[in-house]
Amino acid sequence: MKIHELTRRAGGRTAPAWPPRWIGHFEAGDTLPMPGDGVLASVMSVENPATLLRLTMRFDAREHTGILRWDTPPTLLAVESLLRANLGREIRSIGALDV
Repeated sequence: MKIHELTRRAGGRTAPAWPPRWIGHFEAGDTLPMPGDGVLASVMSVENPATLLRLTMRFDAREHTGILRWDTPPTLLAVESLLRANLGREIRSIGALDV
């Protein structure tokens, strides 16, 4: 399974989990990141639920935070390990990795 194939149930439908929706501080004139833009800067596990990671990416000299939440499989450990091993890589290229 590729990272970009991760999904989660949202209400009555299935939604893609990758790439995360990024949030950050924006000012007038800032270039907003598109879904695959930026490089992965950090990965942080959240204790509950079992498939939720807090990610930080860098784009245009700013940091943006996103929540990655998916329905298993794969396990939290598998996804977290893969993302940590790919810190510094572009978000769009990470989506094509096998987990």
